[in-house]
Amino acid sequence: MEKSFITKSNSIMGDFLIKLRNISLYTALTIELLLMIYERSSLPLSSPKQIFRISFVFSVFALLLTKYSIRQWIVIIITCAIAVVSYKVTGNNDLLRFSVFVIACKDADVRAMLKYIFVMTAAGSLMIVVMSLCGFVGDVKLVDDFGRDVGSEVRYTFGFGHPNTLMSVVFSIEVLLVYLIKKWDRRSRNTALAIMLCLDVVLYFLTGSRTGVALTIFTVVVAFVVYEIEFFKKSRFIYGLGAIVIGACVAFSIWAAAISKYARKKEYPFYHKLDRILTGRIQSLYYDTKPHKGALQTWSLFGDEFSGNAFFDMGFVRLFYWYGIIPAVLILLVVLLFIYRLYLDREYAVMIMVLSISVFTLVEASFVSSFLGRNYLLPVMGAYLFADREKRAKIART
Repeated sequence: MEKSFITKSNSIMGDFLIKLRNISLYTALTIELLLMIYERSSLPLSSPKQIFRISFVFSVFALLLTKYSIRQWIVIIITCAIAVVSYKVTGNNDLLRFSVFVIACKDADVRAMLKYIFVMTAAGSLMIVVMSLCGFVGDVKLVDDFGRDVGSEVRYTFGFGHPNTLMSVVFSIEVLLVYLIKKWDRRSRNTALAIMLCLDVVLYFLTGSRTGVALTIFTVVVAFVVYEIEFFKKSRFIYGLGAIVIGACVAFSIWAAAISKYARKKEYPFYHKLDRILTGRIQSLYYDTKPHKGALQTWSLFGDEFSGNAFFDMGFVRLFYWYGIIPAVLILLVVLLFIYRLYLDREYAVMIMVLSISVFTLVEASFVSSFLGRNYLLPVMGAYLFADREKRAKIART
């Protein structure tokens, strides 16, 4: 009887610690999401470093309340050591914050967390739109010459400051929804995809954001094909394609950074034309700042104290420039391991997200940011990289 009482007490204490861990984890996530939503609007934002520290404390608390094997603790120590080195070199604590949060997501309910992120992001974005239409936040539209050889244009922003920012938010929300409709019946799922497609067409005429709309439509089409054709669900095709696409995107980004100096010059017609197609994204790596921040010659092994102050659109270039070549390569290797885990569990819905976000990151840097709330693949990676096979199989069934 005494043994039964002890067992029951241990069970109650275990449940309490699990609840406390989940509260800590969701508190950190909520802080990051609210900060991300505010930052997406055109409202002024001073340095968010103090708020980042608060969310980091909750992530650490969640990590300490999670059980790990000895092997996992070795990985955790090595990961945090690399992140600390990066922090000491650059003064940027992004990698440390992100690493701790990812590790703390080991036992997270992936579907529940992504649903929470979807609701928070969609609700916050809708609030910005409504406040913009009511005249409280930002401009509804911008009239300006956006450098696209068509002169002055009218492009709608609905409070997000720039039409491309609006489309990046729409892209993020639609990619999340593509994952969440996985368990819907076929008719409801296809109806949702059709509505998303129609919305994207409407937003094209309102925002004029060709790249953002094209990539969002790409996501919807890929989702339809994968969900409808059984071959893509069961085969290794989409996982191999994802790895190849990431490799190609990284290779293109390195090449673009190398030739960015020549992309503005008409005597290099191929570079110049390609840069025009990408609306100046390549030449901006060299010419937007006096030290040419982003060009290949400015990359370093671990970044520097000024690297985090450079902002340009190409996401993979930002990854290498901000955090350094060594951390960027390690991150990409972790992503490949993540894809391999997805392949083992045939988690095609998450793979659609990875594929779409990888292509998006080639030309936009929304997912390479100090704002953790932007990149909702982080908790998914934590759950898949640290969970055992049985737990991953359970995640895949949800």
